[in-house]
Amino acid sequence: MANKAQETQNQAHNKASKLPPKTQKTKQKNHKKRHKKLLEFKDLQKTSKKLKKQGKKIVFTIGSWDLINPGHCRYLADAKAAGHILVAGVSSDASDKRVKGKPYPLIPEDIRAELVTYIKNVDYVTIVDNDRPHASLIMLQPETFYTCEHDWENGLRNNQDKAVLEMYGGATYREAKMQPYYSVNSLVSSIAHIRFLQILQTYLNDNMPSLNFNAEPNLKPVDFGQQKPLNLFAYNANKFIHTPKELPTLSEKYKKQGKKVVLVSGSYDLLHVGHARFIEQASLQGDVLVAAIPSDEAVRSLKGSGRPVMSERSRAYVLASLDMVDHVAIFPQTDVLQTIHGLKPDVFYTVKESWNEGYKDSPEYKAMKSYGGEVIRGAKQSTNISASAIIDKVAHEKVREIFEECMDRSRYEAFLMERSRLNGDV
Repeated sequence: MANKAQETQNQAHNKASKLPPKTQKTKQKNHKKRHKKLLEFKDLQKTSKKLKKQGKKIVFTIGSWDLINPGHCRYLADAKAAGHILVAGVSSDASDKRVKGKPYPLIPEDIRAELVTYIKNVDYVTIVDNDRPHASLIMLQPETFYTCEHDWENGLRNNQDKAVLEMYGGATYREAKMQPYYSVNSLVSSIAHIRFLQILQTYLNDNMPSLNFNAEPNLKPVDFGQQKPLNLFAYNANKFIHTPKELPTLSEKYKKQGKKVVLVSGSYDLLHVGHARFIEQASLQGDVLVAAIPSDEAVRSLKGSGRPVMSERSRAYVLASLDMVDHVAIFPQTDVLQTIHGLKPDVFYTVKESWNEGYKDSPEYKAMKSYGGEVIRGAKQSTNISASAIIDKVAHEKVREIFEECMDRSRYEAFLMERSRLNGDV
């Protein structure tokens, strides 16, 4: 009977991973209800009882979810496949500081929690003390506490967690490390090194050109490789990442179904909440949203050496894991014109900023109008956060570490205490 139930559950997950894109009406409904995905501690017990009454199996997992990356998205897809409802715990700022020390968390807890609500496989989000999750476990009573082997090895997860689960019949699941193993710490370290070398190259080339310092070989983006869910029935974002050659067929399929196709484009290097909000606004303009990103080489041409910090495949995987994105395309050009020609979207959604005030004179606008398409400019969704700002914050601690000796104020403030011996007082 247990095998039969598991087979039925796996078939349901497999079916869900192949569902066609949501309609515009559904996407607007999801947007309006997004805030309901965030559960406060006091909501956990009530939500748990409601879901269990519906026969739903709850899976609970905890993470910092700093700098959302393909490993996070793949892990959450596997966690969701272990049950019906996935509740993602976002570690509180206080617990991140206790567990990881400086410079964590990189992003405040409420912003991290909001960003996680956009992940396709996450049903609810709650903020929890990662090192003290027992009260939340008791209130939520998940059938499965989905964990990673790494957290057991470093002592973050322990027998106290197991004891709490055993009190009501729950169980822990330890996911083995995916090889090669990628951690947020390694990502942070790589980003910091890239930014440091980028700054160093600029300084030396401007001030000591005779050195011919070239950091380019060490400024490659971080590549999370070909992430693939461990559970065969988990959502696989790879299935929704396309080449430019596939776009005409994709477009034709949806037009035959009478669906309105929307295109949004950006490098989306280190996805942040401003990106997610803007992409969701784009999705509300139609039934099917295609997010197009320039290749690593194109981004480097646009933004200079050291960018992107995340590889094209990594960026595409994260985008394909967002609940409002239906497809992702990687294009080799520095502009989106050829993508427009291939996809022929009904709407091209772009940011409203001073640099594109004359957008009606652009080749992209003319291409859209040539077949009756529409260009809509939307307001930027965050003025306080950007990928470059996150990169600089990550690099800040690395620079302090590298130059720790000369940045020790106590060492050079001490000589201010020295007094001249020429005045006869000494």
